[in-house]
Amino acid sequence: MNEQRNSSTRTGRPDGQPLQLSTSIGHANAQRVHLRGRDLVDDLLGHLTYTQALLLAITGELPGDKEVAAVDAVLVSLIDHGMQPSALAARMTYHAAPDAIQGAVAAGLLGAGSELLGSMEQAGKMLHEVAEVVADGATANEAARTVVNRILAAGKKIPGFGHNLHRAGDPRASRLLRVADELGVAGTETAWLKEVGAVAKEVTGRDLMVNATGASAAILLAVGVPWQLHRGLAMISRAAGLVAHIGEEMAHPITPEVRRALRQASWLDEGESDE
Repeated sequence: MNEQRNSSTRTGRPDGQPLQLSTSIGHANAQRVHLRGRDLVDDLLGHLTYTQALLLAITGELPGDKEVAAVDAVLVSLIDHGMQPSALAARMTYHAAPDAIQGAVAAGLLGAGSELLGSMEQAGKMLHEVAEVVADGATANEAARTVVNRILAAGKKIPGFGHNLHRAGDPRASRLLRVADELGVAGTETAWLKEVGAVAKEVTGRDLMVNATGASAAILLAVGVPWQLHRGLAMISRAAGLVAHIGEEMAHPITPEVRRALRQASWLDEGESDE
């Protein structure tokens, strides 16, 4: 019994087989660091932009200039959107724990959900499903109709369309689509997006406009980023904005005023009577 337990401990598996832990993303030893098989120091540092390295790490392929420019536009479009809940969470967390800026950034990123920022993931999934139906032989319009009806039947909103602030149209989306068109990137994916919008208008009677997350999802799918990682790209972009908000909180804090308002809202007046 003891010998069997010790053997399992040495191998790491009860069946006696050696552990199979590996990664194709990066490797390092005392002298070298590699990313996707390329020497990080000699081949990448000083040669690649951050977006190039980002896409190399995620897709395993070195992107072309057009793909990099399109993803750069996506990352810029989502960097900040004013005093959103994510920014407020980051600023208030920093005020409470100024010794741990990573906690403040993490607090802001935890709010990247399906209603704010994270909707890029659902939009990417929707376009991926359109692609699957097209691959089965349907036209783009038929595929869009199938997917839109499926989403509406489930009682969900069409992701990547509409915006509670930019009701006349998301200016970021129109610019992103124009950039993609000028670069010749994501032509197929943006065509699917337009088909979805046309079908959604026909079915719902509402003129739904593409928003930034919808346009971003089309671009990211085109450059090889799986839809399951789209929210991750949104968080990479927004992290920079959160760091900026934390920097502003250091110099010009708003948290004390927020705390005063919260205290007032929850103040217990001992002089009040139920009579």
